[in-house]
Amino acid sequence: MKKIALLFFICGMVFRGISQVPQNFDLGGDWEFRKSGTEQWYPAKVPGSVHLDLMRNRMIKDPFFRANEDSVQWVSDTGWEYRRVFYIDKTMLSSHRIDLDFKGLDTYANVYLNDSLILVADNMFREWYLDNIKTRLYLGRNELRIQFPSVTRTNKELYDKLGQKLPGDEKVVCRKAAYQFGWDWGPRLITCGIWKPVFLRLWNQVNIHNVQFIQKSMKDSVASMSAVFTVNSTLTDTVEFTISNDTVPLFSGPALVKRGLNSVRLDFKIRKPKLWWPNGVGLGGPYLYTMKYSVKLGNQIVDKGSQKIGIRTIELVQQRDTVGRSFVILVNNTPVFIKGANYIPQDNFTTRVRDTVYRNLLTDVKNSKMNMLRVWGGGIYENDIFYDLCDELGILVWQDFMFACAMYPSNKEFLQNINAESIQNIVRLRNHPCLALWCGNNEINEGWKNWGWVKQYKYSPEDSAAVYQGYKTIFNGLLATNVRKFDTLRSYIPTSPMFGWGTPESRVAGDMHYWGVWWGKEPFSSYNTVVGRFMSEYGFQSFPEMKSFINFTRPEDLKLGSPVMKAHQKHPVGYELIDEYMKREYRTPKDFASYTYVSQILQAEGIKTAIEAHMRSIPGCMGTMFWQYNDCWPVVSWSARDYFGNYKALHYYLPREFSDVLLSPVIENGRLKVYLVNQRYAIVAGDFRVKLTDFSGKVFYDTTYDAANNFFQKRCWFDMDTASLLQGVDPSKVVFSVSFRTWGYKHDLFTNVFYFRPVKDLDLPRPGIKKEISEVPGGYKIRLTSDKLAKNVWIYTFAKGKFSDNFMDILPGESVEMIFTTSDKVKDLAALLIIRTIADTY
Repeated sequence: MKKIALLFFICGMVFRGISQVPQNFDLGGDWEFRKSGTEQWYPAKVPGSVHLDLMRNRMIKDPFFRANEDSVQWVSDTGWEYRRVFYIDKTMLSSHRIDLDFKGLDTYANVYLNDSLILVADNMFREWYLDNIKTRLYLGRNELRIQFPSVTRTNKELYDKLGQKLPGDEKVVCRKAAYQFGWDWGPRLITCGIWKPVFLRLWNQVNIHNVQFIQKSMKDSVASMSAVFTVNSTLTDTVEFTISNDTVPLFSGPALVKRGLNSVRLDFKIRKPKLWWPNGVGLGGPYLYTMKYSVKLGNQIVDKGSQKIGIRTIELVQQRDTVGRSFVILVNNTPVFIKGANYIPQDNFTTRVRDTVYRNLLTDVKNSKMNMLRVWGGGIYENDIFYDLCDELGILVWQDFMFACAMYPSNKEFLQNINAESIQNIVRLRNHPCLALWCGNNEINEGWKNWGWVKQYKYSPEDSAAVYQGYKTIFNGLLATNVRKFDTLRSYIPTSPMFGWGTPESRVAGDMHYWGVWWGKEPFSSYNTVVGRFMSEYGFQSFPEMKSFINFTRPEDLKLGSPVMKAHQKHPVGYELIDEYMKREYRTPKDFASYTYVSQILQAEGIKTAIEAHMRSIPGCMGTMFWQYNDCWPVVSWSARDYFGNYKALHYYLPREFSDVLLSPVIENGRLKVYLVNQRYAIVAGDFRVKLTDFSGKVFYDTTYDAANNFFQKRCWFDMDTASLLQGVDPSKVVFSVSFRTWGYKHDLFTNVFYFRPVKDLDLPRPGIKKEISEVPGGYKIRLTSDKLAKNVWIYTFAKGKFSDNFMDILPGESVEMIFTTSDKVKDLAALLIIRTIADTY
């Protein structure tokens, strides 16, 4: 404790002779913690969580390793206590105001300052800001102590007090990330702690709480803007506000502020604005303005800050049409076909996700040609770095409020709590140009109407009406009102989806969660016929790659049905469903490694079928977002990118499927058709070629002709009776390939392949694949050439790095190229590369 005291004394010294600009005094870093009711204190880190602190002190095993999850369930049944000593000097105490700001407490917390209770918190998603605690501080030594009661016991007490039991059970009373209680892809790890920064805010005259930038109108020549300052003042006086775009002045002028909280609105203009555009649209990039602002009293700056903004319009259009009701995202008055995925927290212990990890993940999203992520309602309102990077990279964000798959209380105390939660998060996120729309909840309306909750909980008609009225109070009332009031530029929908996937309405209106494939055991071909107006959820599971298994298993665990493999599959029949679908399409893999590989291709091919069906339905369908992009721990799940950041086959498929020009072959009514889908806002023209060959390269059909598509248009460029095309050939020994090479200076090439039989029925050869490797800046270029068809070529290595492409088909006599990016000099990379095809799994 002497080291801690000395550190804070030194930090306190920094404040001597400071300016009048508010200063933040960080209270994070080294703390201590203990189990409630015990004497022994142990080192802790803030921000953090109790599980991480227990692991650092070797008091529990890593719950992600093997089957250790069950051994740590006692943690949430226990109360915990944290403390920190800090020192205040005379200069700090001379500040007019000293506020205490907890950016996040998880979840139930009693906060004591110098043994006086100053805060009782009960919401993980809220910031807890205490105005002016100066009178509670001592000159010299101070102690901050926080009690975290048992989450599970507190939840049970609160749930038992409800007049009506609610679907979702005890966790519904708790404003805490729902996925911590376990999901069908995540473990039950109910943690607690100080999960976001905590600091003292020292200020004198003016403290800027937030600045909202509002885009009133936008033209090519000028954007008319407003900045709404929310400031707290210790005086009544005239101050000067300034706003600039980096170094370019935009506004400077006086305004009267009164003692207490003030709202000051200032108007300004940006000439010839550069617009913010989503990734891949092709009409511009995600341009950001750095808005700097300050408040002056006399000639002295008393507070200042900066915020990056983007100039753009965004709108969700839901209009009645001849089919039903549209669901279209307009950016800058331009319809954008949404290509994306559902996103969950990157870790069950979110504080160990570093900024570099956020950047790596979101850069992968951009490089996959996605333009939207949905922040799912059972996780967290993400950290600021997430939205900052989405702004920078052009990734739109569909933002759920944190409610999922349950019914919630609607008593006065709960409504007040979520009212504060929603306002805080709307205000925090509304300046981000990436933010596309707000959604009240995930699947609750569908759950109420289709999942049998009324029967399960034995509701009377009166009970049922009361529970559903509570739902409408929250999602049709409170949240809708707060979005209208605090973020006038965004659309709000109360729930996703509006209709269950088994209903006819789901195909003609709103967004659709389609789980006929997987839950309904329907074939992948159902994706071709079940297409809604906006596909916001669908998916299929696969295993992570062998490289990832090394991180959380032992060799003896790597077999289907082992206790460890069961622990890392959270869907009750997940393995059975993977196996059932695999048997429909593939031969039984010969070993565990082959099984994991084939499972990834199974997933990728299924999602490929869905994405292409959605794109072929443009403009009736205007979005496709698969479930799910990432994982929160090592697991067999629906993800495209596993917990360790390793790509599954699906991830490598995404840049091809999300290309702005797509070739999509499909059999419709016995005819093989090839659609060219153009999402570019320009005409594409080029050479369109179709070809039918056997697996050794013998050509049966080959034709090329000119083709052109207008912008945002789909068109069928090949249409032939399948029986006629296959006359005289064995359908188990041929591949149909299609290519489109655009005219112009770039000569872009787009390709796709089609097989007439399931892979298990193909007479696949054992190809001879040659490797050519050359060094390039940042890594190595690899060229693979095959004498025969090589199906789903997987090239991998245990050397550190990433491949630019993988899991592709190499046609007989043809070549593919990829880049292996690495910061290491790899000796004899050719010898370290391992190549596998489907034919190797038998």
